[in-house]
Amino acid sequence: MIGIVGGTGDFGQGLAERLRRAGEEVELGSRTPHDEFVSNRECAEDADIVFLSVPPKGLAEMCSNLAASLAGKIVVSVASPIVFRDGQPAAMPGDLSLAELGAQAAPAARMVAGFHTVSARALARPDDPLDEDVILCGDDVEAKAVVAELAERLVQGRAVDAGRLEVARWLEPVTAVLLNVNRRYKVSSGIRVTGLP
Repeated sequence: MIGIVGGTGDFGQGLAERLRRAGEEVELGSRTPHDEFVSNRECAEDADIVFLSVPPKGLAEMCSNLAASLAGKIVVSVASPIVFRDGQPAAMPGDLSLAELGAQAAPAARMVAGFHTVSARALARPDDPLDEDVILCGDDVEAKAVVAELAERLVQGRAVDAGRLEVARWLEPVTAVLLNVNRRYKVSSGIRVTGLP
């Protein structure tokens, strides 16, 4: 089963619908469980693969709080260090990526960073194909391969392995680039990596 911690937001909701249409069982976690949502801890405990769809400032703390529940699980960090300056999207990355901070807080989790270039707005239109690639990075090769297989069932493109988890330092801020493109052109853009065999 796939769990989405912080599944109440647009990204989590859209991802859940796409996963369900792909035949996956999905459980949504929330700080305030109700109706279709369980607690974030229960979500992490129940799932085999856990997506962290939480605000960037809360990711490391969430990983710390759920460290025991995330131990041995494949964990996908989708958070980006987005800030808004004069109403415009920008990024404020630190020395370490959010995914690396999450991995430090939950050291037994099998952390993969990815899906930063997939728009929440595009995910929310489940009848529209996602004509894009998904870029992934992580130190656990097997975990990355599992997430890649899952990603390629959701997009028309491919999962692109961008290397070790430290690469998330440069991958996460790309979200700000796409947010600005989307605002300027009134689209839900994605990324294709060309020239691959």
